[in-house]
Amino acid sequence: MKYLSVLFFILAGSIACAEENQPVKEIGNNKLSVEIMVPDHPERYNRGVRFTPVAAVLGVKMDGKEFLFHPEKHDPINDNGGLASEFDLCIPGGPDEDLPPGYLEAKEGEGFLKIGVGVLKKKKGDKYSLFQSPEVISPAKTSVEWAGTGAKFHQTCTGVNGYSYELWADVKLDGNKVIVEWKLSNTGTKRFTTKNYTHNFFRFDDRNIGPDYVLSFPYDFKATGLEAEQVQDGRDIKFVKEIPKWVNMAVPYPSDYKGPNICILKNTVNGMSIICETSLPGIVTAIHGRPQYVSPEQFIRISLKPGKDLEWKRTYQFNVGI
Repeated sequence: MKYLSVLFFILAGSIACAEENQPVKEIGNNKLSVEIMVPDHPERYNRGVRFTPVAAVLGVKMDGKEFLFHPEKHDPINDNGGLASEFDLCIPGGPDEDLPPGYLEAKEGEGFLKIGVGVLKKKKGDKYSLFQSPEVISPAKTSVEWAGTGAKFHQTCTGVNGYSYELWADVKLDGNKVIVEWKLSNTGTKRFTTKNYTHNFFRFDDRNIGPDYVLSFPYDFKATGLEAEQVQDGRDIKFVKEIPKWVNMAVPYPSDYKGPNICILKNTVNGMSIICETSLPGIVTAIHGRPQYVSPEQFIRISLKPGKDLEWKRTYQFNVGI
């Protein structure tokens, strides 16, 4: 019996160590089971220099149904999934105002600030865009405190050329909601302006994006970028056919709108839905879609003087059978 007891404790300790060393951590409550990426794990889900590893929620399940797209087989440098946050998204040929802080000031080979990631090296040639993978000069340092129903992230970056920041994110579960409370502080000597959004990879119960998906807004708008497979019907965008390859749409945020910054994605067949709410007024909701997922992305703009900070909150309410 003595040897069996010793063996039991050895096995239990080995299992506990194995669980602690996984690239994904699971938290939950009586409604949700949530998977979150471990930000400093060498085999974490995304290891590129575009998205921040802070508060990267990879999976959400309720009543056995999955709401987020995060395939096991993927390119860990360029692909992401779940709720992936990014600062300063830059498309090729985009305006200079979309570039990361300090990019235009930096010479080729010098560093610029990529909030959420660290200091990246400016490459020779075309301006920085989402398709580049610049070298990391100085990675931001990220820590996390795990709890049964939450996770608190803290990231620091000493920065470059007078640009630096401190970032916090508190992931909380509240019933059928995942709440991410963000805070960004300008710890440098120069003012910076940045845009933030979360690339929401939504896919309901393994159903491709097609005729049973509807994306709704609480205000009037004129969407751009619709293809033959999408139609606008009042305040709804309906996916009337499956997306053949990809689509990039945009819904402008009304300057005179005073209500909540929300959008609702629902599936009319299985009754699943997600209500996305951002606590700050938006700039635009960009909508990127592929057959496997659709991503309504609520962009906000943040401008901070040295020593100042800003807090905002993103709330996701998950529903089944409504």
